[in-house]
Amino acid sequence: MAQTERVYRLLIVDDDETDRRLYGWLLARQAPGQCEIHQAADGAAGIAALRARTFDCVLLDFSLPDLTGLEFLVECVMNGELPAAFVLITGHGNEAVAVDAMKLGVQDYLVKDHVNEGRLWRAIVRAVSQRELRQRLADSMHALTAANASLEQEVAAHEITEAELRAAKESAERAGRARSRFIATVTRELRAPLNGVLGYAQLLEMEGELSARQSARVGAMLQSGQQLFRIIERALDFASIESGRMALHPVPLLVRDLTEACIASIAPLADARELSLHLVFSHDAPGRIVADPGRLNQVLLNLLGNAVKFTTAGWVELRVLASESSDRLRIEVADTGPGIPETMRDRLFLEFDRPDAPSAVDGAGLGLAIAARFVDLMGGTIGYRANPGGGSIFWVELPRNEIAPPPPADEITRVPPRPGSRVLLVDDFAMNRDVIGAFLRNAGHEVRLAESGHDGVRLATEQSFDLILMDIRMPEMDGLEATRRIRALPDPNGHVPILALTACCLPEQILECRAAGMDGHVAKPVEHATLMQAVGGAIARSPQWVDGAPSPEQPAEPPVPWIARAAEDQSLGFTPG
Repeated sequence: MAQTERVYRLLIVDDDETDRRLYGWLLARQAPGQCEIHQAADGAAGIAALRARTFDCVLLDFSLPDLTGLEFLVECVMNGELPAAFVLITGHGNEAVAVDAMKLGVQDYLVKDHVNEGRLWRAIVRAVSQRELRQRLADSMHALTAANASLEQEVAAHEITEAELRAAKESAERAGRARSRFIATVTRELRAPLNGVLGYAQLLEMEGELSARQSARVGAMLQSGQQLFRIIERALDFASIESGRMALHPVPLLVRDLTEACIASIAPLADARELSLHLVFSHDAPGRIVADPGRLNQVLLNLLGNAVKFTTAGWVELRVLASESSDRLRIEVADTGPGIPETMRDRLFLEFDRPDAPSAVDGAGLGLAIAARFVDLMGGTIGYRANPGGGSIFWVELPRNEIAPPPPADEITRVPPRPGSRVLLVDDFAMNRDVIGAFLRNAGHEVRLAESGHDGVRLATEQSFDLILMDIRMPEMDGLEATRRIRALPDPNGHVPILALTACCLPEQILECRAAGMDGHVAKPVEHATLMQAVGGAIARSPQWVDGAPSPEQPAEPPVPWIARAAEDQSLGFTPG
């Protein structure tokens, strides 16, 4: 049966008969013949229906006469998971309730006053698709794990022929590509709601007037959100590297400046653990190399962060040395920590493997694996050896490459945000409009809001703006199409700077933004300082492409990417590990 002919079995759990009839009527209009609808007037009846039959999706009212929506979700869990896709319907736009519901497995939520036939049908199809995708991916990963275990047993017991090895390699590559696609999809879906969590937490801090307890709780919220963001970024980096889509931006850089900045970033963590932190710069070490400063910074912060986390007493040292080969730079991170057993050293740079980490230490086991991939992309090598005095030494060797003069200071000077500009914010998610709009207004900008691509094009046609912030994934007309239509407008409206403000952050997605006519790219979740810098830069430097991609007025590879992933990591409180 074709996808368009699928019949969805739905359960509507709502004590209001009028609402139940309304949902049925809306679905009948939007998707005639594609919904088999069952109803329950309270929580008990809904749970009984779920235990008696199988449903594709449940439309769940949050306020029931016998249970709240969250209590209903807890009650109907079967075998550790919800028995169907769920769309929560609330009477108010309570984001906290939505977050709690999604933690329990709900795929989407709608506000009653905003429900229409299009939104309701899209929410159902999206919720069912997401659940079925997760189930298929889980089955695939389970099958892959079983296949890998079987293969390992065969390798241990028999001598495998060349043909069998080749088949196993191809299977692993297909699985890797599937995993990369899965990671890219999940990280994009996680970025959007995380933008609201971190955004509102930042607004609470900026607005002040919090008690000490409230301030501590907001700080904990930010810390948790930032930890999740770091995991998302690492997973996205890993997916980009694995799929061959990771692009580097090598530029001439001063080694001392970069290493001193790394020491300054990690110093607060070392001070908190009462560790000595030193930078040792050998007199014969290369002073300049050509490398990607953002990625090299990320590698060194990861190694330094691990050293500080696992060292309980003593010191951590960053050493910049001359390699035995005159055309290479050697950097070492040494510590007086517990060291790594010899039996575990061959697993140090494997993804999702944490042989040296106790269970109390957070992390997904991607930090060293990504560092190794970055170093390899830069033409270098990375390794480990035991510290003779006890502890660990991680080392990196990089080619110096062709040395050129550093870029002029004015090429890397960041542009301060200019208040009082007229900014159009286009985003279909009300929470994003609220957060980003508040950031902009607090900076003194005049903000107009548009909740769809159509509205954005209309406002850009009728009014003049200094800048447009454009979401990408929107229903009916996405941000790419909206940008193309704005670029087709006559001057001056057609030449307003446009920045993508989106959770779509893969390299090819950024190139799609550029191809559509956008001038830059800012990733969600958005940090206030990063956004203000991007806004100020886009307005001041229009029409320059401010995310490191080329523009007609610039060389193919600009001297320094103006918005870099590493800069975002630091501004969001990045703690390596």
